[in-house]
Amino acid sequence: MKLDEMKVQYDKTRDGFTKESSFEVKSEKPLPKVDVSGIAVKVGLCAGVLALAFIVRAFGVGAPKTDVAEASAHAENAQDMTDDQPGRLKYVDATGTKWAAPVRSYDIELLREGQLLRFTAGTSDVFSCMDGKVLAIGTDETLGNFVRVQDENDCEAFYYGLDTIAVGENADVKAGDALGTVGVGRSLYLRVLEKGAPQDPTAYVDLSLNRG
Repeated sequence: MKLDEMKVQYDKTRDGFTKESSFEVKSEKPLPKVDVSGIAVKVGLCAGVLALAFIVRAFGVGAPKTDVAEASAHAENAQDMTDDQPGRLKYVDATGTKWAAPVRSYDIELLREGQLLRFTAGTSDVFSCMDGKVLAIGTDETLGNFVRVQDENDCEAFYYGLDTIAVGENADVKAGDALGTVGVGRSLYLRVLEKGAPQDPTAYVDLSLNRG
């Protein structure tokens, strides 16, 4: 209990007098008040920011999502656009193992809406692209002499533009066997059918090492 003023009497009986003294005790100054609510708010804000950062990092909240299938489709479309530029050939491995070209060529062109491949012959020998049987030999009014070869999977190759033919009908041939000759600098044409349906020959023939 605090007193503003206090009197003390001191009775000293030995000396026979009484001494009275008084003194003042001042009240203590109150301690400054701490704003606990403000600190709590700041701590809460910091904790909230840290928690939000953790959620974003752990679960990718707010991060752009990537659709793998869509990205793959975009990549394929970009490749198709590059391959389909005029003057370029599209290399598609449809059978797993591509054929060797029938003649060495320094100039190759895809004609007739992608159904006929023209080689400017750099050498005279013409070879079979695959194993098979010669179904027919003959002459096309537009493309010249031809040899028609079919393999065991009903895939057919027509070789047009031959000057001479070295095989007969029903002959068995292997890939690399000579079918005839063509004049150097002249055109040899290749057409491919799969079960009777026209195909893109560049999907079957490896053209990567056939220039020059």
